Amino acid sequence: MNLSDSLKHLSRNSCIAQRLLRRYRPYSGVRPNWSWLENNPEWIAACQKALGGQRILIATSTGSNWPCSALESLLGVALTLRGAEVRFILCDGVLPACQECDHQWLSTGDFIRKGPQSTLCRSCFDPAYNMLAPLGLPILRYSQFIDKDSALGSDLNADLIEHAHAGVLRYFGRGTLPIGKEGAAILARYQKAARMSALVMNRLLEEQKPDVAVFHHGIYVPQGVVGSLLRAVGVRVVNWGPAYRKGTAIFSHDDSYHHTMIAEEPAQWSGLPWSAREESVVMDYLHSRWTGGNDWINFQGDAEQDSKAIMARLALDSSRPVIGLLTNVIWDAQLHFRQSAFPSMLDWLFASIDYFVSRPDLQLVIRIHPAEVLGSVPSCQRAVDEILNRFGTLPSHIKVIGPEEKISTYSLMTLCDSALVYGTKTALELACTGLQVVVAGEAWSRGKGFTIDVSSPEEYVAVLDTLPLKTALSDEQVMAARKYAYHFFFRRMIPLKALKPLKRLAPYAVNVTSIDELRPGYDQGLDAICDGILAGSPFIFNP
Repeated sequence: MNLSDSLKHLSRNSCIAQRLLRRYRPYSGVRPNWSWLENNPEWIAACQKALGGQRILIATSTGSNWPCSALESLLGVALTLRGAEVRFILCDGVLPACQECDHQWLSTGDFIRKGPQSTLCRSCFDPAYNMLAPLGLPILRYSQFIDKDSALGSDLNADLIEHAHAGVLRYFGRGTLPIGKEGAAILARYQKAARMSALVMNRLLEEQKPDVAVFHHGIYVPQGVVGSLLRAVGVRVVNWGPAYRKGTAIFSHDDSYHHTMIAEEPAQWSGLPWSAREESVVMDYLHSRWTGGNDWINFQGDAEQDSKAIMARLALDSSRPVIGLLTNVIWDAQLHFRQSAFPSMLDWLFASIDYFVSRPDLQLVIRIHPAEVLGSVPSCQRAVDEILNRFGTLPSHIKVIGPEEKISTYSLMTLCDSALVYGTKTALELACTGLQVVVAGEAWSRGKGFTIDVSSPEEYVAVLDTLPLKTALSDEQVMAARKYAYHFFFRRMIPLKALKPLKRLAPYAVNVTSIDELRPGYDQGLDAICDGILAGSPFIFNP
């Protein structure tokens, strides 16, 4: 029995089994088979016609991130059919560290001694190259621009240092760099990889400067380095990632959407026409998120939904107000959200507990994010451990719900007077129900008019002093929250007809059977994405 067959005997709900299946089944049907295009006269004519068109670099780089590389292959075809001259670039195993390295797949000792080449690189480059090759579009390799004798230099600018540091934190699943020789050795690997990625991009630019570069994530190594170098020389950058709703992706100009969503112009959503239809669409979807039925990513599917049962389970006192506190994954928050009132999410969490220790008139319920154990990179720095190390035994009016506990966050929040958040998008969902939400980090809800935003520890304490708030949001604030939720979930998350949701192994497969399915006019979502890439228009879907 092979590894894949053996793993089928593990629990279908086992995240470890799912991750292993993803790694060892690179041809499990998520990558499109483009061989039908190889000798297609219409496709060949389109490729020839596109020569000399707008130059698009699809900088996939890490091909084993196959839900992303699969969609980027689709973009290559669609952009070519719209007259763009498309090239891909893949790392072919020359980097000593990259985003694909994490503690699940590569032990610290093996990573330090051997790097990813002995275990990860073959399952990364070969499947992606074989997927792209039938298209006949140029596929550049990192090794074309760098070799063992290349002079890398020793200096790293602030951007490259940030991306190298982000890579290390993601590898370890921690919000802080581990102290000691292991942490230093892996940091050195990522710093070298950042310098190598920069050299690759600089040499590629000497050969041909693209008009636009498209690639997933936009942070870490090499993607963050690629974006930094290209923006510095005036190349327009488009980043994207799979969105939450099934069949959708989210694109942004210039940087990762984690950063651009914070500064998005209110005019893009505040003036949306509103009717019973929009109200029904957004509220039905938000309610579905309680169980995740319409999403690719969810952690609440089999959680306890009964609020009375939750209250009894937590031994909450009905005579005292309950305040909810929602964490982010520590390493994720450190990388995706710029700090605001506090230096880090942990600083905010500790300050919150310090405050509530002296407020026995209130009950604080801390909900640790389930993604600490269920996320694609499980956290090696757990909030529960940090709380225990700092405080030991907490007073009875402060409750902590661990990440593995099957308690619905949404049902829990119906028991609360208000909620305290750092960067979680749940702030938006709660505001849509009328709940008052205090934002201490760079959540996307900040500055939108329907949350209480604080910018310093002093401001935060001043707000906590007013608890319990005993009032819901105004009708105007609830309307603003729902408009923004509609904008975020239904306009910024762009549906693509070619993305077919899968039940296991991957969020989606790319399924195209006809060249006409990728031409202008067939798929409004694909048209919006291609227009954004080619013309710089906002990545907004207007159904």
